[in-house]
Amino acid sequence: MNQQLMSRLAKVNGFLLDMDGTLYVGPNAMTGARAFISALKTASLPYLVFTNNSSRAKGVYRDRLGKLSMETRLEHVLTSGDASADYLANETTYRRVFVLGTEALKVACEGAGLTVCDAHEAPDCVLLGYDITLTYASLTDACLLVAKGLPYYATHADKTCIDPRGLLPDAGAIIAAIETTTGLKPTILGKPELSMLDAGLRKLKKSKDQLIIVGDQLDTDITMGAQHKVLSCLVLSGETSRKQLELSDVSPDIVVENIGELHALFQQTGRLMN
Repeated sequence: MNQQLMSRLAKVNGFLLDMDGTLYVGPNAMTGARAFISALKTASLPYLVFTNNSSRAKGVYRDRLGKLSMETRLEHVLTSGDASADYLANETTYRRVFVLGTEALKVACEGAGLTVCDAHEAPDCVLLGYDITLTYASLTDACLLVAKGLPYYATHADKTCIDPRGLLPDAGAIIAAIETTTGLKPTILGKPELSMLDAGLRKLKKSKDQLIIVGDQLDTDITMGAQHKVLSCLVLSGETSRKQLELSDVSPDIVVENIGELHALFQQTGRLMN
């Protein structure tokens, strides 16, 4: 690694860490993940674990990390559902939301002061998330509301999510179904959009030039870094293969096999020594 990148690493004072494919896959921690989280806490370096998966509440991720010996406080978890609810509450005048998503996304909206409505209760807008409870009836309701012209948002647009069984359909697949029916696309609020980054910056109380984004997806984590001029590190332990990286137009600043290799780079700078 060149000296310029090492100098940037030495100045990092805030971490945005993807979870699925970066810290763990299913019940298995990634190589070096436990040691990396432990080192951040020992060095008192601020971090957030953040995910585009809006189907689960923050406490679920906290508990999952805890079971993998990566104990993390609730305030260190940021989901696209939380960021999206925060955006609607603070950046729009919409207060009545039809949610095509799980109960966790509905709770996030209510926690931000929004009212979750059924399709027949005159919602102001539609918010789509990764809906593992999706039914044909709820998909139909969303399509009809979007076709009527309601403002239409999505927590994220990931096409797939990683699972020990393979890649599963994510929010992008549901977005595609609605687009096929209505011809319309949503405004995306999660990674790689600025709304998600801004939510992280507010929680960390840091500026962009102090951060590093670490993740396994080129079209979300690494694109966020590239679009918003934040240092980025791609880990090859998740969804992205080296071949996919070679064929991509998206260029991470740093590429490592796993987060343990990133830890070693920080050790070379004199940081995160344990």
